[in-house]
Amino acid sequence: MKKKRFDLNLNSWGPYNKDFLGVCHIADEDRGATFNVELFPGLFRRTVMASRATSDMGLKMWGANANLTRFSYRYELEWKDRIYCDADFVITDDKRCDITCTFVNNTDLVQSVNLNLCAYLQYPVLKVGAERVGYIIPYETKLNEGCRYVDALDYDSIVCAETLATDGRYLGEAYVKGASGKSTAIDGKYFFSNSHYANYTLQKSDKNLLIRYMADKNTHIFLSVCGKRKKVSLKASNIFSTVSVKLPTHEDGATITISPTGEGVTLDSLVLGDNVSDTVFSEINFSVEAERKIGENKMTLTYEGIPHSYTIEWKEKPQMVRRYYYNDIGHALTLRIHNHVDPVLRTDGSFCVYEDVLSEPLYLEAGEKKTLSFTVYSDAKVEKSKVSDLYSVASNSDGEQYAFSQNMMAYNTFLNVVYPIYTRRQYIRHNTPGRLWDSLYSWDSGFIGMGLATADFERAFDCLNTYLVPVGDMHSPYIFHGSVVPTQIYLYQYLFNKYPEKRDRLKELYPMVKQYFDFYANMDKKEGQMKSGLIKTWDIFYNSGGWDDYPPQLYMHNTNSEEVGTHNTTPVITSAVTVLIAKILRAISLEMGIDDTKDYDSAIEKYSAAIQKHTWNEETGYFSYLLHDKEGNPKEFLKYEDGTDFNCGFDGIYPYIAGITNEEQNGRIVANIIEGLFTRSGVGVVDRRAPYYREDGYWNGSVWMPHQWELWRALFDYGEGELAFRIANTALTLWKREVEATYCCFENFMSASGRGSGFHQFSGLSTPVLMFFESYYKPGTVTLGLRSTVISEQWNEEKTSLSLVCKNDSDSPLALICLKEGKSYRFTAGGKELINRQVTKGAYEVEIPSGKAEIYIEEVNF
Repeated sequence: MKKKRFDLNLNSWGPYNKDFLGVCHIADEDRGATFNVELFPGLFRRTVMASRATSDMGLKMWGANANLTRFSYRYELEWKDRIYCDADFVITDDKRCDITCTFVNNTDLVQSVNLNLCAYLQYPVLKVGAERVGYIIPYETKLNEGCRYVDALDYDSIVCAETLATDGRYLGEAYVKGASGKSTAIDGKYFFSNSHYANYTLQKSDKNLLIRYMADKNTHIFLSVCGKRKKVSLKASNIFSTVSVKLPTHEDGATITISPTGEGVTLDSLVLGDNVSDTVFSEINFSVEAERKIGENKMTLTYEGIPHSYTIEWKEKPQMVRRYYYNDIGHALTLRIHNHVDPVLRTDGSFCVYEDVLSEPLYLEAGEKKTLSFTVYSDAKVEKSKVSDLYSVASNSDGEQYAFSQNMMAYNTFLNVVYPIYTRRQYIRHNTPGRLWDSLYSWDSGFIGMGLATADFERAFDCLNTYLVPVGDMHSPYIFHGSVVPTQIYLYQYLFNKYPEKRDRLKELYPMVKQYFDFYANMDKKEGQMKSGLIKTWDIFYNSGGWDDYPPQLYMHNTNSEEVGTHNTTPVITSAVTVLIAKILRAISLEMGIDDTKDYDSAIEKYSAAIQKHTWNEETGYFSYLLHDKEGNPKEFLKYEDGTDFNCGFDGIYPYIAGITNEEQNGRIVANIIEGLFTRSGVGVVDRRAPYYREDGYWNGSVWMPHQWELWRALFDYGEGELAFRIANTALTLWKREVEATYCCFENFMSASGRGSGFHQFSGLSTPVLMFFESYYKPGTVTLGLRSTVISEQWNEEKTSLSLVCKNDSDSPLALICLKEGKSYRFTAGGKELINRQVTKGAYEVEIPSGKAEIYIEEVNF
């Protein structure tokens, strides 16, 4: 079977560095090794700017194009734009990177500046928390002739204590020190019960079997082949040990079953064949110290076991080339800044080796700029390509005020890519919400994909594809980490509506997207769910909607008693979003000619009925968290200590977003949004009037973009265009002010001050500002409600004419259509004029017919 690609279709050279921003090359794809080049400018013999990627220390993502063949960073040596270095990177043919560092002095004094360019080889690192403590050391296997190696994780099937693998792991998989293969094994914490087993396929020539294992206690396992069962004793060992046995006669394709018997057994690998007992397992020795050759204007680095050599050329002769034996080059450069002599600097216990090209000082007069230039290439040098343009948003004139802040969000979204990330037995490039999260992150990634889609279909498609797994996958229905919120399905709809010409490719993904949906739709059948029909995912992750300190969620986890806890408390969001994605995919499947409506109708019906029957609180106008009794029957609403409903917040309005509320409920919810959820910074997740609202919380008391975006889209289903514009305009104004002040793209905004907080180069849940912007200011953009689907969309080149066919299931839907400014337009459907309202110079809210609508917009000349 062809292995599914989870990697991104980007260059081998790219901005994938994890510790400090720079450029890196994938040096060994199988082992996850990278060759990294990073820049450390400073004031000569005074400061070194060692701006770690995980903290705001003055380094800004300053430009990029979508395919990352060109990108730039700004190093603020003296804030704000007084003394800085702009570093521009140009990738050529996946083999060469040209770096131009432009130093600028905008002060009234002469300035002395210089630069350290540091290069090093890095393998996947072992971390304790966020601290790097060494490299992951895999083990290799030396086999006798006629023997074959099988990684224990290459099973045909498994039953273990884990039924749903996260982070793209296989079932039972965990990193184990000393393991072979990818340094992972079937962990004994998952593999211990009499009911557990792993199956493997044998070849006829497999006469003997060697098992590499660990076990905390003396135990035994059973091997079953062709109906014959053999007991094999295992001695306790806290490091990997081996045991070998003779196998009964069998044919090609026979199955061997390995079963534990009550004690945990960690399985690393199997060796099958004749002389299996002589198999040798040993650490893979690798060196990160280069063989270095320094010429007149270049340095060539060759590393043992790496198929590429790397050459760094410079135009301006450096002061010296140094080598650092340290584990953190940023710390080393600042610590040893006053050492002007030694060509080699080291500290005890180091596992990294850095080559440092230290420039001569540049003396800048007031208002002057000067450059340093480098070329880095792998193997042979190729010709430099034409410098490509950096991305820049397009808009009508009234959108130009937002251009800088929008471009900065786009650059962060393009550039937040790291390598290596381990998933599905391979190392991949991955879109991360920020380098603080060196991992997969499902619900952020759906929003990352939508942000990418505002500029580039391919990057967005890759982002979606990363999180989808083959149909029938035994490990998980999709790749997930974190909150169980189906943002990949939002992304799928976004691509379907925005890129009608790409539907053949999107149709190829549909079976995997449907599998993703089925996981939600069938959740009520899982053990531990409630008889009310409302579903919960506390067994998978603590967070129902991404909102970490959302009051009822936080209370439930902290209390976790017999009366209130994960065993008997259901939120609203999980059931409601299941209805929403059912409606989204039902409409898409019909347009694709796929008849899956019965599955979608079933989910819509059962979860809508459960929500309406059990959770509407007439007193508050919110839907409530629901407690259940010992038998799982609905009992009562979850209440705060003073008797207030605990769910006066965003979770309590999700049925409205999903379109399962009645007219009376709609009015109550909209009133609550305006009078309780709206703050000076936008729509928060907790009603300001609730006694458990806090101004200093993480989600409770701050404003985030993702749920606002879902609400904003839903408002078009209800004809609430004015409120929708208020949400988007507040967000865009807030974003503009903060980005222009700090050059940062933050996670969230404090409702009390309107100032940004959280990670400073965030591209996950903040990307809705890109969608808000294009909807109101970018000509050629159609925005519909969450329950609306584009059937066809045809624009003229000038964006002054549109033929749009769409479907919706709402009573008073709106379409937001952005056209070229400065023109007069006629809006019709079926020959009848459509009511419309102009909200920006080019954007119009158009009242469209319910159901299927054929809309025509044309320029009118008076």
